[in-house]
Amino acid sequence: MVSSSNDFTFKQRQIGEWRVPTIEFASAKNAPLCLPIKGYIANSVPSDPCKERIKAWKPLIASEVKDARGVSAWDASAEFAVSLAFSFNMSSGWHGRGSLDVENYVKPVIDAIAAGLFCHKSTDPRSIAKWGYDDSNFKTLLIHRLPDARTRADEGVAVCVSVRSSTAADAP
Repeated sequence: MVSSSNDFTFKQRQIGEWRVPTIEFASAKNAPLCLPIKGYIANSVPSDPCKERIKAWKPLIASEVKDARGVSAWDASAEFAVSLAFSFNMSSGWHGRGSLDVENYVKPVIDAIAAGLFCHKSTDPRSIAKWGYDDSNFKTLLIHRLPDARTRADEGVAVCVSVRSSTAADAP
């Protein structure tokens, strides 16, 4: 199902300490899942010298999303609008100096959100070896860069997932 622009609302939500722009389905029957995730953000660049960070970052996100979603996995056939807002600590040197390729940081977060929403209730996100959960119905994405974090401990991503199900029974 293709969404028309009038099916969406743009909002400002307080997610943790961040004021975040979100895109949400106007016709959604349930409130969106919104949560702040603090952690040292890892990217998907294969030449990344610190690949251990991605091994910690993705399970952290998946665990937080799974905890927030509730006991049951969500229906992957529903339509999703996902808003991400990143706050990077640029002074750490890890993210480079000057320009930042934000899109390199989006894929690991999307993979982890899909895992957190759709994994079985008995799955421990720290044990996920293949991040192949279906995110093909994440049809609308809003990516926002927040002001830079003052310290590494302040770095993270605000996540907001709005879902529109084909039937009321499918809704989380």
